[in-house]
Amino acid sequence: MNIRLRLPVVVCAALVALPLHAAEIEPVLGRKGKLLLEEKFEGDVVPKGWTKNTGVIAVSGGALHAGEVAADKHVGAFRRALPLRDCAIQLDFKFAGATAFHLGFDPAPGELKKKGHLFSLIVTPELWSITEHVDKADPKSKNTVRAKAAAKFPRDQQFTLLLEVKGDDVVARVDGREALRASAKDFHVKKPGLVFRVAGPDGAKMIFDNVKVWELQ
Repeated sequence: MNIRLRLPVVVCAALVALPLHAAEIEPVLGRKGKLLLEEKFEGDVVPKGWTKNTGVIAVSGGALHAGEVAADKHVGAFRRALPLRDCAIQLDFKFAGATAFHLGFDPAPGELKKKGHLFSLIVTPELWSITEHVDKADPKSKNTVRAKAAAKFPRDQQFTLLLEVKGDDVVARVDGREALRASAKDFHVKKPGLVFRVAGPDGAKMIFDNVKVWELQ
């Protein structure tokens, strides 16, 4: 009798000990097509294809750690080259002292006359937005916020993000929060890869993991 009473307790304890993995978020602008990239940041080196422009990036504990370096006088910036157009990007993120991160795109060479970035999803612990970036070739051009909402992303807590781009439409989703939606006439262009930026004091980090990119059909 005592053995039977103890068995459920043992089973429950084993279940609690299992690691929890966030379920994939299904897109709303289309359906997932070919998987173009899957990065789990295993090992202890930055995987091939990820390039740093400013700041610091390093792999530690099975995740990518990224931060700003004050001496650079520029937010931390890095890229993952991957020709894209309509796509869905899923990743896990965690604020570990950083004040903001951007996930966005540049237009592929020859796609637009503008100079500079195309657009970015910008996330802070208190809000998120989708911003169309300034044309650096036009002195009168300004950043245009296409969507913005208050949203809580507490530090040291992991979240799973899905960013969708199809045609001129963009949708950003994190489970438990209302989706952020935007559109602009140039968002449909070809893109040479993912552009990340991280802001914060020296030593502050963003942690990224489980990056997946699909064609969006």
